[in-house]
Amino acid sequence: MKKLILAALIAAPALSFAAGPEMVVNGSFEQYSGASFNGFAKLAAGASELTGWTVGATSVDIINGNYGAVSGNSIDMLGTPGPGSVAQTLSTVIGQTYWLQFDLSSNRGGDNDAAGKELTVAGLGGGAAMSFSALTPGVAHQSYSFTADSTSTLLQFSSGPSGFSGSVLDNVSVTAVPEPQTYALMLGGLAAMAFVARRRQQPQ
Repeated sequence: MKKLILAALIAAPALSFAAGPEMVVNGSFEQYSGASFNGFAKLAAGASELTGWTVGATSVDIINGNYGAVSGNSIDMLGTPGPGSVAQTLSTVIGQTYWLQFDLSSNRGGDNDAAGKELTVAGLGGGAAMSFSALTPGVAHQSYSFTADSTSTLLQFSSGPSGFSGSVLDNVSVTAVPEPQTYALMLGGLAAMAFVARRRQQPQ
């Protein structure tokens, strides 16, 4: 009985961090079918080498081990030349809240002005686009929630215009946030288990 109650107490806080399955395809950009490269390779508009992602009207650069790469393959959004964009369409549920996370770094070579280090996220739930700055050296983990207003939701990242040293994107993730009633059902199940165990321990 005591062990079951302890398990319930441990499980309860963890429920608040529970999330649905990963929705983004190739969010780490490791699935790349292009030729091997040293440092960086240009991905032109419409390129198909980056599984799951569509490259926008101008290029982006896939980078590895240099130019502000985060882990393994990353994307330098400014491209050669840029500014560039990458996008992916997600299947969503209207009214469902989702959690977006990604790592943001920057290519520190060349010019480091504010415009080139800006990363804009647009299309999520029809809300206003959000912008993030990668002017500060190092990797920043970014996260926020959005509510879907369609069964098809665009996830689009784009760079501000300037030179050849832009913001760097990696480890993109989108997961569904469990509804409050899901927590209630899980906690209710734990309470029911505790009640049954207690009844079994009572003397007949």
